[in-house]
Amino acid sequence: MTLNTALTKLFACTTACLLCLSSLWSASLSAKPLLIASDIWCPYVCEGQTGYVTELTKRAFAEMDQPVHFIAVPFNRALKEVQHGNIDAILAVTPEHVSQFNLYTDEVVVGYASKDFYTTTGFAWQFNQLEDLDNVQVGIIRGYDYGERLNDKIANSNRFYIATGNQPLTMNLKRLIKGRFHVMLGNKVVIQNTAEKLALDDQIRFAGTFGEPLPLYVGFNQGATKAAKMFNQGLTKLKKTGEYQQILDKYNIEHPAVPLALTP
Repeated sequence: MTLNTALTKLFACTTACLLCLSSLWSASLSAKPLLIASDIWCPYVCEGQTGYVTELTKRAFAEMDQPVHFIAVPFNRALKEVQHGNIDAILAVTPEHVSQFNLYTDEVVVGYASKDFYTTTGFAWQFNQLEDLDNVQVGIIRGYDYGERLNDKIANSNRFYIATGNQPLTMNLKRLIKGRFHVMLGNKVVIQNTAEKLALDDQIRFAGTFGEPLPLYVGFNQGATKAAKMFNQGLTKLKKTGEYQQILDKYNIEHPAVPLALTP
């Protein structure tokens, strides 16, 4: 083999490899970002694309070389947009949301949400049973799932006041302090986090909880089932490297009674 022949073959081989790498790189760059929505529900979903569910989602897809784009949208609107296929996924939905809006989750649980009551420090009310809600006005958030029994109570009562928008919890906290209603219903972790940021934590108090925590999922529309499975695979990788637990620790998320992990 002459030197020229060897160089020609080497050049051809190198060019083929570069074209292959270029093709793979272009495919990665041209991958369409997934559009993922939620309202602000910190520490699950926080501003600036932070929050532990947001970060788990972002990192899981990064492990699969899939770009994502997060947007803040009122929760009830986000549910409808996902259902209609205008948005690929929504963060932190319950089994009721999954069923009602025909979402797909690949059975991946990313957290749990309790159903907790708060009042102002000067209001001596305590929740023990559903009948305790008959004599107070309660602030809730449109589109949120509070479990079957509380949902039925809300549907058949005029004592519940509904907030909406991108940051409805902030709205309800301020309304509670101003005396617009007596009690607010939500997740203890989220309420405490938001109240501390607003410097209102010394003006509210925990007044009881109802039932068992609800599991939370990232809900995908039915046209994005491949993305849901990709998310599952990405989370599995994060668990193996330990980054999954690091993200939980960053937000002081403790393991609930049911393991915060992929369901069987």
